[in-house]
Amino acid sequence: MTGKTRIVFWGSPGIAASFLRDLVHNHSDRFVITACVTQTEKTIQRQGKTAARSKVHDTALELGLPVLTPKSVKKEAREILSTLSTFGYDLFVVVAYGKILPQSIIDAPPLKSVNFHGSLLPLLRGASPIEHSLLYGFRETGWTLQRIVEKLDAGDIIAQSQVVIDENETTGTLYEKLSADLIQNGAQMLADYADGKVTPRPQDESAATHCGKISAEDGRLNFERPAHEIFNRCRAFTPRPGVFAMFRGKKVKLALSPPPVPLPTRGEGVPEAGVGTLTKHGKTDLSVVCGDGNVLNIVSVTPEGKKPMAVADFMNGYRLQDGDRFE
Repeated sequence: MTGKTRIVFWGSPGIAASFLRDLVHNHSDRFVITACVTQTEKTIQRQGKTAARSKVHDTALELGLPVLTPKSVKKEAREILSTLSTFGYDLFVVVAYGKILPQSIIDAPPLKSVNFHGSLLPLLRGASPIEHSLLYGFRETGWTLQRIVEKLDAGDIIAQSQVVIDENETTGTLYEKLSADLIQNGAQMLADYADGKVTPRPQDESAATHCGKISAEDGRLNFERPAHEIFNRCRAFTPRPGVFAMFRGKKVKLALSPPPVPLPTRGEGVPEAGVGTLTKHGKTDLSVVCGDGNVLNIVSVTPEGKKPMAVADFMNGYRLQDGDRFE
């Protein structure tokens, strides 16, 4: 289309807020953000109840943009569209908004509605693609700009960008990479779409995979699994919600890392010990035996209700005995 494209921006977390700021500061010659829609304030129990706004809400106020925070997009669809029409729009852009849009909202703009999804669709449709790309040991992920349809993350693909995943990548570092990639490539993807320079292509339904929401219980480690799977779970759930095991009947959060050399097999030096068994190496190093006979090094331990402990402090404070194990 000719002229500037008027966008209503739908998003909530920091990764969306960074992209919103980039569009306003660096692409005002091509786009006009007329309003933002984000999630309602959440109540946080921290020395009393405190209302916390989303990162997009704070950024929109900083930029002087109108903000809507509907409790139910479906029930309030008519009111939302009535309000947004006073600001004007050509396109709705969604980045991790956190709620499903009804068809009446999807179809309202002349250019319809598009979504930046944090995976290379059709892989990892759903709520937590970044975490699951690490959980499954992917070596590459990226962004997919897709048309929004009623079926979750099943719309035609408009454009994609690729991001390499390093061996020791965590969700925290991968978020930073993806945020930088979105800022580098996202505006051009939107411009090409708005200008009609790309032909969206259907997704291959036979290749589609799915991922759900993450819960704290997902961080529980099962040391009967192979070492690489356990380490991938640590990567996926760092920094949140973290990973944990049980030690002497109590919950302990863990930080693990693979050894700097290939993991040995039982025949190459790993003790004949059961899975989860803790193995001391001198006074400062500790490892745990995994289901494939390989070991992972323990970086730190956080007992329930306490601060993180260095491995040496954990070994001394809990007077580790032969046969102690994580369960």
